[in-house]
Amino acid sequence: MTNTHTKQPHVVRHPIVVIMGHVDHGKTTLLDYIRKTNIVAREAGGITQHLGAYEINWNGKQITFLDTPGHATFSLMRERGAHVADLAILVVAADDGVKPQTKEALEAIKKAGIPFIVAINKIDKTSADIERVKGTLAEAEVLVEGWGGTVPCVPISAKSGEHVDELLNTVLLAAELEELTAELDVPAEGVILEAHLDSRRGPTATILVTNGTLTRGSFILCGETFAPVRIFESVNGEAIEKAGPSTPVRVAGFNEVPRVGTLMKTFESKAELEKDFKVVEALKRKKEVAKAGEVGILVKADVIGSLEALEAEFKKIIPEGLEVTIFDGGVGEIGEADVKLISAAKRAIIIGFHTKVKSNILELAERLKVEVKLFNIIYEAIDWTKERFDELRPRKIMRVPTGKMIVLKVFKSNSHGRVVGGRVREGRVPKDAQFEVLRGDEVVARGHIKGLQKNKAEAEELVEGNEGGLLVEVSRAIEERDVLQFFYEREA
Repeated sequence: MTNTHTKQPHVVRHPIVVIMGHVDHGKTTLLDYIRKTNIVAREAGGITQHLGAYEINWNGKQITFLDTPGHATFSLMRERGAHVADLAILVVAADDGVKPQTKEALEAIKKAGIPFIVAINKIDKTSADIERVKGTLAEAEVLVEGWGGTVPCVPISAKSGEHVDELLNTVLLAAELEELTAELDVPAEGVILEAHLDSRRGPTATILVTNGTLTRGSFILCGETFAPVRIFESVNGEAIEKAGPSTPVRVAGFNEVPRVGTLMKTFESKAELEKDFKVVEALKRKKEVAKAGEVGILVKADVIGSLEALEAEFKKIIPEGLEVTIFDGGVGEIGEADVKLISAAKRAIIIGFHTKVKSNILELAERLKVEVKLFNIIYEAIDWTKERFDELRPRKIMRVPTGKMIVLKVFKSNSHGRVVGGRVREGRVPKDAQFEVLRGDEVVARGHIKGLQKNKAEAEELVEGNEGGLLVEVSRAIEERDVLQFFYEREA
């Protein structure tokens, strides 16, 4: 990567703020109020399922917000959001307090090493108790101002907008204290925040520029994917010519959908990009291709963020003893290549999330014995897959001995089975037990009881010392003086 520009001194850049908190404590409502648009209706079940970036102008100053999903399923995405942010706003409901996902968000903030502000939301509710919430925060080792700590705390109502202006002013003040700077006149660096397959424009990504200036006409490389910067827009969909640090942008025209969290490098010419990309391709070819295991699962989703979240969750729920290979499905509609790829596995499953599959592809899947399931709610996809994994996991069978019988008489066999008479030498013989036939020290056959009699009457079991008759199904002939050892098989 070359740079023909003269390097300029660092300049002050505007803050990147990540909104974090419990799933229903009002993160998206807060952003909705700030942006004066409704983004909640786009999400299944009212839960944000993609990481988005939004830019605002507040009192003449820019602020970039990252909206990260609040559910635990998306902890990976949330942590990535925290790591590219300068500040965090932790939203806690005034009528609820600290919840498990609030603690997860706090942990992500601590890992990122960034300062944060607490927004106590829903103060307009009659059940709101701000001081109690501050107490639950203290229990979680968060001491806000006025409670012996230094963490700024702003009570707000995201619904009515009460004190949201104070929250934004607090964000700008905290940003000033951080003295955020960047370089402008250098090739742009950044990170992929979100990516999907656009039906009209192809693989498209939301990129946060973290340093330098991204310009139209340059070329970018993100891991193993690349794109010319031609279809270049702000996150509001407006065509732009350049974007500086702390700015989220959209770029379309990638060779394939890039992975969320991938770092971006910039090149001034296609020749420079290709030189660097050849190295990437060489490394990619050297990667070991995963072999199909007992179970193969391939995930197709609408955006990379959802894809990675599902793959991460599926890895967590693989039961002990079950060999599972997770194939790289990518984003977009389920196609012929996906079905043929996954069909190499003994048990092949394709999970589609917010995507489609044509009827002819379903017919191909049926012929190749590939199971295809489509979902729009992520919890349902995880629950179904967990149940399927449990059905497919190898069972550990434990043998429970019950007793032994010596064979005294062998009667003729009939269409129902073979009849033998004997005496219980030890333990008991239940009428639903299995048995092995011992002849000397060698096991010569295996069978199970079909009927049991004591004193010529049907019985549930025989105990030690009892004599009785058994109707059995057995793999070979039983002889007098053979020992039948009985047992149950139970799943461990």
